[in-house]
Amino acid sequence: MRIFTRAVTVLGLLLASSTAAVAQPAWACGCGAMIADSSVRVSDETSIVRYDAAARTEEIVMRLSAESSAKDAAWLFPTPSEAEVRLGERGWFEELDELTEPRVVTRRIWFPDLGGGFGAGDGAAPAAGAGGGVEVLGERDLGPFRVATLDADDPDALAGWLSRNGYRLRPDLEKALGPYVEQGWKYVAVKLRPSSGAPLTGALDPLHVSFASDELVYPMRLSGLAENTQRLHLYVLGEHRVEQTTGERMRLTFAGRVTPEQVGSAKLREFLGDGLFMTELLDGRIDPEEIDDDYRFTATDDEPYRQVVYRREVVRFLGVPAGWLLVLAAGGLVVAVGAGLLVHRRSRRT
Repeated sequence: MRIFTRAVTVLGLLLASSTAAVAQPAWACGCGAMIADSSVRVSDETSIVRYDAAARTEEIVMRLSAESSAKDAAWLFPTPSEAEVRLGERGWFEELDELTEPRVVTRRIWFPDLGGGFGAGDGAAPAAGAGGGVEVLGERDLGPFRVATLDADDPDALAGWLSRNGYRLRPDLEKALGPYVEQGWKYVAVKLRPSSGAPLTGALDPLHVSFASDELVYPMRLSGLAENTQRLHLYVLGEHRVEQTTGERMRLTFAGRVTPEQVGSAKLREFLGDGLFMTELLDGRIDPEEIDDDYRFTATDDEPYRQVVYRREVVRFLGVPAGWLLVLAAGGLVVAVGAGLLVHRRSRRT
């Protein structure tokens, strides 16, 4: 089977004020390195990835949720080739989430769970080039963002450009960028514009990034710099179902073909084309110490899968669990029979 691969963007969140005091790095998001002060926390990161195997092109819509009052933040996206960037659609995530909701199976039980609730289970499967230059390939404003695409042939030069332009770096980020520079990757640097007044909190506007790539690889090397466990959630769309070949295995939560008729957004219908196979993967606890390479994926058999959640429903009669009524009835019957036998024995003695 033809290998179905492509590269997805990496996100690094950095504090971008050039006049503020130097901040201590604390957090990183699931898709890359995030260098920020201790008041910034990335709570969730979800990406929708679409790959065209014939054209060798990739599109990714990335949504980041953060908790902070900061207003001067920025992202860094390494990509395997020069990227085009536009604002993404917020509603796409909700629509895909609804499509992949687990199938609920109700089990009727006679007795309530006395160990802490009814509960629920699921059926889920388990060296830099010489030259030292940075070239600005383009720069534009998108909503609250200022977006610059960069090319660099030396990690020192790239780190220097970022520092001079207000991106506050931690020392080991420069070393972590080395492999991407060696491979000739490009970079998308994104800032929240000071004039936007938008705080770095809640679900940020998603960004839609498109670029050419020969393989499906989700860059995770920079996440090895994180000091806390990571959460990564991917919707991968393509001709076939995919499976992970490197990195800590993510949990499969959905696999199935999605057609334009299943969604309401006209733009999402266009994004799906004639229909694509979607693989949903989730990992809520990625240990940064275990990250030593990017995550790569390949095509596999198009076997559908849907997560199953089992819910227990107590059978009741007049608001009382039917099981307890049966117990009481049985107990009453035993008492009645016992009393009858006792009366019978006494009557025979007399």
